[in-house]
Amino acid sequence: MEEKLQMVLKEYIADVETACNLLLKGINASENLNLRNKYDFFKYRADCRKTEFWAEGICYRLHGKGCLAVGKQRFVDWDFGYRGRWCGISPWHVSRTLKENNSPYAAYYDGRLIQTACEQSVENGMMFRKQDQYYFEMTDAETFQPDFPLDYDELIIKCSDLSWTVPRNKETDRFIRKSTRVHKQINSKEAQYRLKFLLRGMEVCTISYDDVCYPENAIKIMSDGIIKNFFKA
Repeated sequence: MEEKLQMVLKEYIADVETACNLLLKGINASENLNLRNKYDFFKYRADCRKTEFWAEGICYRLHGKGCLAVGKQRFVDWDFGYRGRWCGISPWHVSRTLKENNSPYAAYYDGRLIQTACEQSVENGMMFRKQDQYYFEMTDAETFQPDFPLDYDELIIKCSDLSWTVPRNKETDRFIRKSTRVHKQINSKEAQYRLKFLLRGMEVCTISYDDVCYPENAIKIMSDGIIKNFFKA
């Protein structure tokens, strides 16, 4: 993928995230709530069943799998993304957003060209595709190697006012082995979970966790296995 298109797509993702964070901020201020992420918003939306919201002078209209945000200086169209991501790259939504914002790149990057470039990036290992959207793979420069403990006997998983204690087992060990690299972004945003490793009652490691900043194989173990089972209980 050419560098200019990569920049355009990453700016689009950032614009969607900005729009969504403004929406959460507006809902929290007007309804005295504490929505923090996509999961919180989806639960709120299911409870209130609204399809249109106003925040910061922007009108948000839900459509199908996504949302359209329109304001005086903002037009962003997207489909909600995979797991905790606000969006991925849906080529035709990106193309429409560029055109409506009179972007100088609109004439060069139509939906078909973006899709072709993304498909090539999937083949090259730069992106992956889930549910008809494309996502950038984490690069080494964007990640760090977490310092998980070699010896621990308990894992405490904390989420807001909820907390679970998990004795060390094969799944928690597998999670550590699969978590070879973690996105640096995990340290600068309000992650959904905190993982606290203990040895004989003493804390030996604490790290944030979400289902975006970790490798997919580690996420499948923690989110789809360990955490999901506790919510079922």
